[in-house]
Amino acid sequence: MDELIEGINAYNGGDFAKAHEILYPLAMYQRNDEAQLYLGMLYFYGEGVEKDVDKAMEWWKKAMKSGNQDAAYRLSELKTSTKTTF
Repeated sequence: MDELIEGINAYNGGDFAKAHEILYPLAMYQRNDEAQLYLGMLYFYGEGVEKDVDKAMEWWKKAMKSGNQDAAYRLSELKTSTKTTF
């Protein structure tokens, strides 16, 4: 859990490369939903990585499947904002 806090603190402090370095293994190998949420934000906003909305959505979907409500909300908002109305 200390690594997760360190990764989130790096993100909140603007050290996005460090945040990615810490959070990626937690998200990928330990399937930590909070790390997955933050990785999604890194990709969505292009912070420390190339902006990639599809990757952001993938990470948020993984986090949502683990019960992360923030990820579910972000996916819902993204889906709503990209709908085309006729």
